[in-house]
Amino acid sequence: MQKMLKLAVAVIPFALFVGCTDAAKAPAEAAMAAAGSAVESLKGEAEKYAPDAVKSVQASYASAKDLITKQDYKGALAAAGDIPGKAKAALAAAAAKKDALVKSWGELAAGVPELVNNLKARIASLSSAKKLPKGIDKAVIAKANEGVAAIESGWKGLADQVKGGNYDAAIAKGKELKAQGQAIWQSIGGQ
Repeated sequence: MQKMLKLAVAVIPFALFVGCTDAAKAPAEAAMAAAGSAVESLKGEAEKYAPDAVKSVQASYASAKDLITKQDYKGALAAAGDIPGKAKAALAAAAAKKDALVKSWGELAAGVPELVNNLKARIASLSSAKKLPKGIDKAVIAKANEGVAAIESGWKGLADQVKGGNYDAAIAKGKELKAQGQAIWQSIGGQ
């Protein structure tokens, strides 16, 4: 009898502990693990191309972690359950933004070198002409030549920026160079 009493005294606290454990704890912890993996997947390009979406997911994850700390397992389960979907949406937004940047860069990469070649051909044609068109003199041709050299010099560095993934800066500078080229084209009577 005394043996049974000792066993009962040992088992009762364990049974009370198990009985008082929140049933939502294990699912909440599993959801937090999945949410943590989802947040980790956002490192790199997602942070670069969709920073606001990534910050939103990280804030949701921090809130869910806070709920776990407060032992609000039902709240944490609800909060963590949305995080993988939000992370997937952030990844999709980042991919779409990068695709748009790549497309924009591709258009510039095709257009600016062609414009430079056209400018060089037009300048060469004007330089060898016996009579220059009205409004164009040797000073205009010299200035155009300098402008083309500046465009070529500026263009060379942009490829390195793109290789480094800095599309925004490369595209902005590429558009600026294209505009300069178009202004030169106008100044030398290009049509």
